[in-house]
Amino acid sequence: MFKQLISIVFVVVLWLTPQAAANQIDNLYQADVETTPDNSSWQQQALLQVLVRVSGNAAVMENDAVKAELRNAAGYVKQFETVRQNTGANVRRVLLDAGKVNQLLQSQGMPVWGALRPLTLVWLVEQHANDRLFVRQPEHKFNQAMQQAFAFYGLPLLMPLYDIDDILSLNETDVWAGFWQPIEQASNRYSADVLIAASVVSETQEKDVTYRLTWQMQQDSRTYRAEVSAATEIELMQQFALDLAQQLSQRFASVASAEGEMKLLIDIQQLSGLADIVLVQRALAQVVGVSQVTVKRYQQGTARYEVLTNISAEGLTNALRFNRQLQPVVTDNDQPLTINSSPVLATYRYRSR
Repeated sequence: MFKQLISIVFVVVLWLTPQAAANQIDNLYQADVETTPDNSSWQQQALLQVLVRVSGNAAVMENDAVKAELRNAAGYVKQFETVRQNTGANVRRVLLDAGKVNQLLQSQGMPVWGALRPLTLVWLVEQHANDRLFVRQPEHKFNQAMQQAFAFYGLPLLMPLYDIDDILSLNETDVWAGFWQPIEQASNRYSADVLIAASVVSETQEKDVTYRLTWQMQQDSRTYRAEVSAATEIELMQQFALDLAQQLSQRFASVASAEGEMKLLIDIQQLSGLADIVLVQRALAQVVGVSQVTVKRYQQGTARYEVLTNISAEGLTNALRFNRQLQPVVTDNDQPLTINSSPVLATYRYRSR
């Protein structure tokens, strides 16, 4: 079923473009499916696409409750339309009910990954015989396939410029071998949240070509390494993006708290007035698992918000981690502030655009 899903969704995925400045994925609950006459299961296909993207895990398709709920996929559809692509082909664009999708995942104890996600910088090297070369051109088949795969899984992607500054700081062998000091040095200018060093090689046996991609990233002072292989560039990048999505969702997606709904306090500093207060309130309300946000007080540029949520305190701070307008303020010993006997979960400094 998963291979069938992938073959369908890659008709077109370029509409799902991340806004790099905010790490925010638009159209997280939207899917494109084929419009062929015999495609009678387009609603189920759309639901599966969105469930995988929102959970960050393809294993969601093996859940018995999810399989059973596919019979009711029509109830998740809010609207749909036929869209003509540049290639001349038509696809059916389907918008699903975010609340129902989240509820289904949370009812099964599965994570829900919101629209604010880490910005990933990928350094990619391809080996030709004894030569290793950066994959620089945006139109290169690997880069095109990677952009499509990251867009489908809702991963904000940043590709290096590979200009003179990059080349002076980093070479192909550094990326191939995973030398993290020069990789991190060259990456500083991009302000990415996740750094990936990846290398790809093609292997030919008779007439069959196999692409093998090895990738690694730093995670909690440790290096995570993985390898995927496939017969085509698109399938290769699909597997790579899915593996990365599953790794990142384990760290940053939110699971409903066993304690049920709770109220958490957050302080936001450097607000210039009512417009900023409202913008922050809306940003907090958009976090997955947040049902209500109330401004408790405002004094000298600092507002206190009461957030009603069914995710844990750690899940809430993880969700806000990639909002670039909210910069964490570290308190003494990094402990929550206590004011009038009410603990403040975290304090942030607001940066207007």
